[in-house]
Amino acid sequence: MRDVTEQILKGAISVFTKKGFQATTQEVANEAGVAEVTLYRKFSTKENLFITAIKNVLEKKFHSHILEIAKEKETELFLMKIIEDRLDILSKNEGLVKMLLSESLRGNLINDINLPEIIFSSLKKGLGYHFELKNQTVDIDFCARQLGGIFLSYVILPNGHRFNKLTKQEKRDIARKHAKSVITTIEEG
Repeated sequence: MRDVTEQILKGAISVFTKKGFQATTQEVANEAGVAEVTLYRKFSTKENLFITAIKNVLEKKFHSHILEIAKEKETELFLMKIIEDRLDILSKNEGLVKMLLSESLRGNLINDINLPEIIFSSLKKGLGYHFELKNQTVDIDFCARQLGGIFLSYVILPNGHRFNKLTKQEKRDIARKHAKSVITTIEEG
């Protein structure tokens, strides 16, 4: 029974990533290798299927361990780790991320699966925790927006190679450059 649900969710993600919410349940059923009626028995509506599939992926792929990273004592290393982690995850899931951003901008997503909000709120929590541990006052909202802009720019703007395909050293160099720019902004603020 669980295998059919996983099969449906996998098929749904594949189809929704390509076509967004406009994909039909028949397309999802075909991709999942099940009858369309099976989708409705398990999820009742296309919206429920979409929400369940997206939440399932977000929990598995985008589950943030930023609070653990936030324990890093050095701010530059903390920021580098966040930048590398998020850019790696976002670039590995570029198609899904672009679809979620597009659907979010169209107003088709509920707040529970609003990717920009998920990215922003997890960043704010991690930044708040890190700077609280350091007893340092920082404009967390501004800092999270700066990092969010970095992340989204790697998804939206064309660049030579996807982040997840770069070498460890190339990833580290990019993360260091961005971390230094964020630190400069913090120090000037």
